[in-house]
Amino acid sequence: MSLPALLKKIVMLTGDLPTIPYTSQAVLQKLSDPNATPKDIEDIIIRDPSLAARILKLANSPFYAQARMIKTISEATTVIGFNTLRSLVIASAVREMFKTFGLVEKLLWEHSVAVGFISRYIAMKRVPRNSEEYFIAGLLHDIGKIVLQIKIPDRMVQVIEELYGEERDDSTAIETKVFGFTHAHVGQLIARKWLFSQEIEEAIGYHHWPGRAKINPMMCHTVHLANVMAHKLEIGPIRTPDADLSKMISAVFLEFSQEELEKMLEECHQMLKVEAG
Repeated sequence: MSLPALLKKIVMLTGDLPTIPYTSQAVLQKLSDPNATPKDIEDIIIRDPSLAARILKLANSPFYAQARMIKTISEATTVIGFNTLRSLVIASAVREMFKTFGLVEKLLWEHSVAVGFISRYIAMKRVPRNSEEYFIAGLLHDIGKIVLQIKIPDRMVQVIEELYGEERDDSTAIETKVFGFTHAHVGQLIARKWLFSQEIEEAIGYHHWPGRAKINPMMCHTVHLANVMAHKLEIGPIRTPDADLSKMISAVFLEFSQEELEKMLEECHQMLKVEAG
């Protein structure tokens, strides 16, 4: 099915796909401007008090070990850098999509954040220069599932019940049967609507089928591996503690040994415990 036909089918079921919040969109546009200054960024962010508070909290966290309290967005931007700020703005935009925050939404959010951090961690071992892009791809990999949960929660209950009833770790076949498309398709279209790079769009669209990636197979395989690692760590609604990472196509593609995978899993477990506070 072509993307235009798929979009029409999705919109018929869910309504219009969500747009990125105005303030977040304005910040992201300004961050893409090579002439932008921290003060330019501050002038936009102060319109959103909750986003401003998150940025100041991060800049004053032990991770950055500042000798003094950071009190302005301009200072915070200088401390954390434009790339990290971009990731934080995107994470905030996705989090704000939830009008309600029940158990399913909480689990989906925790899983998305975990896959973002694990994707960045893996990227640091293979492509450290672009690791923040990998964080964004991982964070957004299930954006389609989040939107389906928000738009048609009753239908998503059917998917979740069948998923657990059949003891499977991949919802795409059930989604295709129930909806005629998958959360990955929805996510790919959202990434396109939000004007993310083709690499991120592809990683979201093919995170269950990394072998199909053509633009940036490395990113797609990284998100695929990070997704399964999060499932193995039992973060999110799908939990597969017995998954054998060494047999995964993405572990082979990324050339990780069994010993490396075991070490990575433990390091990610400790990292996510720290991030969770």
